[in-house]
Order: sequence, then structure tokens, then C-alpha cells
Amino acid sequence: MLPEKMTQPSRYHVRVATGADAPTLLGLIRELAVHEDASTSLLTTEPRLREALGARLLRAALAEGPEGAVGFATYTVDFMAWADSRVLRLDDLYVRASVRGAGLGRALMRHLAEVGTAEGLPVRWEMRPDNASARAFYARLGATSREKTVFRWMPDAMRRFLDE
Repeated sequence: MLPEKMTQPSRYHVRVATGADAPTLLGLIRELAVHEDASTSLLTTEPRLREALGARLLRAALAEGPEGAVGFATYTVDFMAWADSRVLRLDDLYVRASVRGAGLGRALMRHLAEVGTAEGLPVRWEMRPDNASARAFYARLGATSREKTVFRWMPDAMRRFLDE
């Protein structure tokens, strides 16, 4: 396990989230859902987040400052068959608008780099293609992109398919 304090840009720090952080993390996830105009798609609950964090099905880092938690990164460990390797899959990266530009996105990505390096794993993620600022941010970190269409097959659609 990595140390709690990963980096310290100015008066902020990044730390590993635990199950006890589920309410805080859920609040930030809700902010992200509003930001992305996707509130109606958000299904997670505090108990499920607590359970997932506790079982390490989901990992998370919180960026905190004097005002409390202001950002997060959530990620999982997946297996890539083509690469015959496990991989860290960044699920979400979010920094509250009021503190953007303070280096917190970079600090959260540093956390992922530290975890990936310690565990010998690459990091993968997806983003909306129209998010030019995120694309530029990730490019400054040295990440490369490859366009890919992501499909989601939701349970109701699968049920309709199975009923055909």
C-alpha cells in the first residue's frame, strides 16, 4: 500500500480514500454528474461505494484542502487480454471548478502514476472526444490517445435482446 500523502501542491494534499470516505466521494461524484449533465444516469449509493472501496473493487484518491475534499480520482484494476497484463483503469477524474488551476488534477494523476509504477501497471482511461481541455491536460502529462468508440450495454437492453 502506498503512503497516505502522495503529493502536496500548495495547501492541498492527495490521499487514498477508504470506505469511511464514501459520503464525501459520493458528493463529489454527484458534482461531476451535474457538471457532465448526467445526473439522471448516476446510480451509485453511499453503501455501495463503501462496500466497493472496502473490498478494493474500487480504488479512489481524494484531493483535500482547507475547505475539505475538492477533487477525486476513481480507478479499478482490470485485466487486458491483448497485453496479457493487469491495468489500472481510471474511471473518473474530477476537480471542483473553484480550485481548478491549483495543480490538483496533476496531483491526482501523480497518485495514479505512483500506484501504477509501484504495481508495474499501465494506466488507461476514456474521455469524451469533445473535451479539449482534458485532451490538452493529458497530453501535457505525456499520455497518448487513440480514438475508440465505447459501447455500453445496459441490463434493460440486454433483457430486451434476450427476450427476442
